[in-house]
Amino acid sequence: MFRFENAADLRGLVNVMTAFRAACLAEPLTSALPAQLVPDGYRVVTRAVHMWGKEDGSFPDTAILSKTGDEDSDIAGGYPIIDLMLPTAKLPDGACSVSWKRRWAQDYPNGAAQLALDMAAQLPARVSYYLQATLVSKPNDIFAVADSYSDLTTWRTACNAGKHCRFEIITRFDQQGVDITVMSRGEEKK
Repeated sequence: MFRFENAADLRGLVNVMTAFRAACLAEPLTSALPAQLVPDGYRVVTRAVHMWGKEDGSFPDTAILSKTGDEDSDIAGGYPIIDLMLPTAKLPDGACSVSWKRRWAQDYPNGAAQLALDMAAQLPARVSYYLQATLVSKPNDIFAVADSYSDLTTWRTACNAGKHCRFEIITRFDQQGVDITVMSRGEEKK
């Protein structure tokens, strides 16, 4: 699933979008899907194990694809996290997201300001290209050079064999690094 070395640049962002397409858009979410998607070096754990380190039964219908099996360790290592809420009676289509936080210093000891600007300014074009998506939310009227860039955007793309799905992207690019979450909103209802 991760074609590139995970780094705090476009390679890592492409890994996130590739994982999001495979986990959240390519086919309907089923209980068998997490085991089919596990990237090399990753494992499937429940949300309880990922958050608290032990299974307590509090999140039985979840599957987290995790590099370390621990949320804090995944974030500290800068590894993408794939979070799947399996279908239930209350949530028949399930829910899906891919999150990634990575510090620039893990890959680039200098130059963080330029990387943050590049990632923020080019994100809409990259999402449109890599996910074949159309921006649904209002685009920013202006873009100014700053120390921190954050945004919430809504997108539409093909999913589940010819249907259309919406997804949201929450981003923050700053002097510290990348923080992005891509969340499926499910199929568009007619």
